[in-house]
Amino acid sequence: MISSRAGGSFVMPGYFRRLRPGGRGGGLTRGLPTLPTLHKGIEIDPALAGLIRHMRAIDDYRQVFDRLQASWDTLTLLGQLSGNATEMSGTRSAFEDLTASLLGHLAKETRDKVMTDLRTKAQNAIDVLVRNLFERTADIGFLAADTDIREMLEGEPSSEARNAMQARFRDYVAKYSVYSDIVLVDCAGAIRARLAPHEAQTARHAIIDEALSSHGAYVEHYGVLDFVSDEQKLVYAWRVEDAAKRPLGVLVLVFRLADEMAGIFRKLLPEHDWTVLGCVSPEGDVIAGSCAIQLPAGLKLSPSALQGRDPIVRLGGRQYLAMACKTSGYQGYMGPGWVGLGLIPLEAAFDQDDGELGKEISEDLLAAVTSQAGLFSAELRSVSRQAAAIQGDLNRSVWNGSIRQAGSTAANAAFSKILLWEISSAGRKTQAVCDASIGDLHRTVVAAIMEKCRSRAAFAIDVMDRNLYERANDCRWWALNASFARVLAAPSAEGNKLCGEILATINALYTVYSNLILFDAYGVVVAVSQPSQAHLVGSTLDAEWVARTLALRSGQHYAVSAFEPSPLYDDAATLVYTAAVQTPTGGKALGGIAIVFDSTPQFSAILTDSLPTAEDGAALSGAFTLLVGSDGRVISSSDPRFAIGSESPLPVDPAILERDGDLACIRSFEGKHMAVGAALSKGYREYKTSDGHRTDVVALCAVPLGEVAAGAKSGASGAGRGALAAHKPANGVEAFEVATFHIGRHWLGVKARDVIEAVDIAGLKPSARKADDGLLAGYKLHQGQPVPVLRLARLLGIPDASSEEQQIVIVRAAGRTLGLIVDALGLIPEIATSELQPLRELTTKTDVPALGVVATRNAKGEPAGMLMLLDVDRLGARLQGDGAENFIRAAE
Repeated sequence: MISSRAGGSFVMPGYFRRLRPGGRGGGLTRGLPTLPTLHKGIEIDPALAGLIRHMRAIDDYRQVFDRLQASWDTLTLLGQLSGNATEMSGTRSAFEDLTASLLGHLAKETRDKVMTDLRTKAQNAIDVLVRNLFERTADIGFLAADTDIREMLEGEPSSEARNAMQARFRDYVAKYSVYSDIVLVDCAGAIRARLAPHEAQTARHAIIDEALSSHGAYVEHYGVLDFVSDEQKLVYAWRVEDAAKRPLGVLVLVFRLADEMAGIFRKLLPEHDWTVLGCVSPEGDVIAGSCAIQLPAGLKLSPSALQGRDPIVRLGGRQYLAMACKTSGYQGYMGPGWVGLGLIPLEAAFDQDDGELGKEISEDLLAAVTSQAGLFSAELRSVSRQAAAIQGDLNRSVWNGSIRQAGSTAANAAFSKILLWEISSAGRKTQAVCDASIGDLHRTVVAAIMEKCRSRAAFAIDVMDRNLYERANDCRWWALNASFARVLAAPSAEGNKLCGEILATINALYTVYSNLILFDAYGVVVAVSQPSQAHLVGSTLDAEWVARTLALRSGQHYAVSAFEPSPLYDDAATLVYTAAVQTPTGGKALGGIAIVFDSTPQFSAILTDSLPTAEDGAALSGAFTLLVGSDGRVISSSDPRFAIGSESPLPVDPAILERDGDLACIRSFEGKHMAVGAALSKGYREYKTSDGHRTDVVALCAVPLGEVAAGAKSGASGAGRGALAAHKPANGVEAFEVATFHIGRHWLGVKARDVIEAVDIAGLKPSARKADDGLLAGYKLHQGQPVPVLRLARLLGIPDASSEEQQIVIVRAAGRTLGLIVDALGLIPEIATSELQPLRELTTKTDVPALGVVATRNAKGEPAGMLMLLDVDRLGARLQGDGAENFIRAAE
């Protein structure tokens, strides 16, 4: 939306609008069919109506602006009474609308930051869960094909067989600790074996018939099962078949859902976080919540709370901001259909400041990111420019008012001058508050991006840990397959073929592997899962992990290679997980199983899914994610610029990561400021926490914020901006007033009596003819007459310096009216004639059109810069000598 300007005041689009006493607000609906809502004299977007009163920082700014507005009202009244001061009603109205718009943007960004944080946490919670459950769908298919399980169902029931199967179930759960129970049921519904004690002897639930007859690959069910628990449980079931594919029974895995959700919530919610996370069915039934008091399992929510129509929900007499997220799914699997829910009490939602993140955001960074279209809307980016434009108009009005008062002997002239300075001071104070609020607004946006980077890095490393947890489990469990031990103990061609078929079946279920390899006690390959790798059979593996694998003496232990190039993975870098195939009595390795992780696509998928996104789901422009090893080298990257094995482009402090687990910071990379989030691998369940395996891996997430400035921005010097404000020659001392301005870092001026006024550079028309030296900028219509406008900087040999504050000073020079382009207007001090040091005393040059210089001092007597006083008559004469007539004719 573009702001319009009329009658000297700005009409600001935005989310707030101040309602003047006795007036009616405009229909500011931003496309909404509802009318604006009034909050403490300000019209606000109805979407913010229930939230604004909880934003204490916004209310603090409102009170400051109200006090400034009272000052403007007083100054406007005094100006009207004096009759000589500049007209302030337009500027007053412009600042009024600007502050209302600022408050609206601040409120919106404050809300959006909290909602983004809620969305990220809720999305992470449901996506991590669904990825976990995806693994369970593979587990049930593989375990249902287990040789020992099939043979038990084919044999006669006995206590010995039951005890043996219970021992095997215990072995399984010792590795896959995500299960609380395993139940084996025959086709008649009799429970033949189970892990956890339960009084049920038969299973009559419909899931048994469904598993026996389904054409899918698994049955997933959440609810009460008569043979499992009187509480709702999440289970996975599939039929056990004989060699002819005839059903023998059903295997049921009971997932530890409550335990798993508690672990997910712990990782996503740091200490002292007010956020409440939950997993909820589409019907509004709470499956699990991070707080048993605020969001207990079994609680019934209104389905409308999950549809996003209103971000505020009421629970137990308390209001919460709410965000519900559907899962992104994983490899086509969408889970049980549940959604992630994030809640935060409304009274605490906006009290969390940026903390340590805010300290990372420097003023230089804020200046760099302000213009980034990808981070800030065009409307938001225009606020800063509009504030500067209003202040520029005010400065020019005060400057022109002072010019009109120069040399005046009227009785109220002194009062008018004081009033003008007070108006200018009020303008500076108002702009300072505007700048501070705009800075806070930008800082809020940047801090939200930094937090998003940290959260996405934590998501990536958590998913990686969970993924590799499954790999460590898989190799150990598959090593317990009875057929592998039998074949390795008594090798035969038929046995080798059988092992290859088993490995192929497993690999078809677990597609995260490029190959599964069975090798004997000498490291010789016995069987592989992939026909394309059949040439490996009979060859001897010479990797260092072979010896480590054969040295393992327990089915609970495993070995893993370093992340390095492997001939088993076409010489690309990967991880190989291994476990020993033990003798039935244990203690001796008959060989081992090696599973080659398909690391390139798997890690790439994790990083792609971890990229920070906008609300439309598209990845933020320029964002990338990395996995980096303890040696600082890239393991995987979402950006092809960073090859596997190359140095990480964004080093982070390992001590901070070791202490805090994650971090967010600002880094410079390829000429850009980058928001960077990093998270250190901490393991999952037993993996890397109690199994003896430790490999430090860091996930990084980076988002570009803005270009790094090549150097200090050129602009008008600060000299003279505050100088001489309180300086005035003593009574009776001959003095004159100087209208000062800035060009680049130079402080210049002319006698105030020679100045007509300053005007906006807007509307400058290029001349039909251009001088070769470029002194003529064009012409400006002033009081109906074209006035030639000159580039004073070029005339004086000052390098051009662009400035958004450029003005045109209209002067009388050598009997003509000329316009001079200046970068910024300065003060109009009164200078004692004796303080002017003639230029001839400082230089022998006679071609400089100046009367002299003044070494200025401020009210404290401190040096306040050198002011050069230009001679407009010599300037005009100089221009005539250089062909001013041509300039003027060209302008006309």
